[in-house]
Amino acid sequence: MPPRDGDSALKRRRLVRMRWTATGLLVLMAVIYALSVVWRSTSAVWPYIGAFAEAAMVGALADWFAVSALFRHPLGLPLPHTAIIPKNKDRIADNLGNFIQGEFFSAERVQSALAHAQPVAKIAAWLAQDRHAAQVAATVSQLLAFVVDSADHAAVRAFLKKAVSARFSTLDLSTLAGTLLEGLTQGNRHQALLDQLLHAASEYLHRDEVKETIADFLKGMIWRFLGDAREKIAYFAIDKTLTALMEKLDEVDQDPDHPLRHWFSRILRHFIDDLKRDPQLRDRIKAYQAQMAANNALSAYVDGVFQDVHRWLKADLAAGHSSVQAHVASMTVALGTALLHNRAAQAAINDQLLHSAPGVLDVLRPRISAFIAGKMKEWSTDEAVEKLELNIGTDLQFIRFNGTLVGGLIGLVIYVCTVVVYPLASHWIAHF
Repeated sequence: MPPRDGDSALKRRRLVRMRWTATGLLVLMAVIYALSVVWRSTSAVWPYIGAFAEAAMVGALADWFAVSALFRHPLGLPLPHTAIIPKNKDRIADNLGNFIQGEFFSAERVQSALAHAQPVAKIAAWLAQDRHAAQVAATVSQLLAFVVDSADHAAVRAFLKKAVSARFSTLDLSTLAGTLLEGLTQGNRHQALLDQLLHAASEYLHRDEVKETIADFLKGMIWRFLGDAREKIAYFAIDKTLTALMEKLDEVDQDPDHPLRHWFSRILRHFIDDLKRDPQLRDRIKAYQAQMAANNALSAYVDGVFQDVHRWLKADLAAGHSSVQAHVASMTVALGTALLHNRAAQAAINDQLLHSAPGVLDVLRPRISAFIAGKMKEWSTDEAVEKLELNIGTDLQFIRFNGTLVGGLIGLVIYVCTVVVYPLASHWIAHF
């Protein structure tokens, strides 16, 4: 998440407070040193205190200079090797980008993390919970609502109609149909389709209303002078005809090696070959496609379908209990549960992730590095200094604290060694 203004203001207040505290400690050491100079002769302790304070001031000033030199010229003086970050902002940006892509997104590191994490099982367990599935469904519904609202425009509908017409006119429908039919013939699956057609035809011809319809049609064609005998003749003829036809259908249905089945296979294979290779048939189909694509009826149909789907989606997503959201949640839980209990599928997906990670990282790493470096280079010098100082400046102020206290202790040790240890050591050496 991008930093909020409140976060920056809080960091700025902490930084200012730490600066004043560190500066206050320096001023305190200066006051103590001044007092030690004034009252040096009043007590034997003051020289030691003065040595501590003097060294503490030196340490505090040295560390103040070092910390300030990172971000600016101390006291405004353009001394060498100061304002290090502003002078080297672009180089730092490139080095940071390269460091992050090399250290955090190396193939070995990411693969090791993926192998240890087993992400598929965790994702499956997360998706299998109703509350998480509801979150997924709510997010999907929000995206759909955004798309639906965006698409509620005449220009979008016009674009869709134009795109569908253009795509339909350029579609190689002949080859597509031939490929689909060729797939249907694999393993004699077309014979199963023929069986279904035979069963449907037999069931249709057995209906009494079909017989009556055909009989009525025949009555109108039989000579009128036959009078009442027309109906009997019509029913007799249709009964005999339909009986013979149904017997033939049953015969074909019962015999898997029937000649009509072989004829059907030959006709289908010939038609598939024509769809793929006969230029005249392909040209005729292409002409029909062009006519249909240019026909306003197709555009009106596409627009009608779009508006119907649009209205339904909009109403459903606005409802308190959206069926789309409920279906998405149900599918999410089902997917998560099924994947959670299928260790083989988990292992396969995890292995695929591990196998694909290096290739994906090879593409992403340079982009990540370029993005980080580019973002830093977009900042102005003052902006870069402010961001870095706000995020690490508080810790740098502790260096000033440490410099003050450690410097004071070192100065005290040196003073003790000078006025106490050295005379004692000299006396001891002189005595022996």
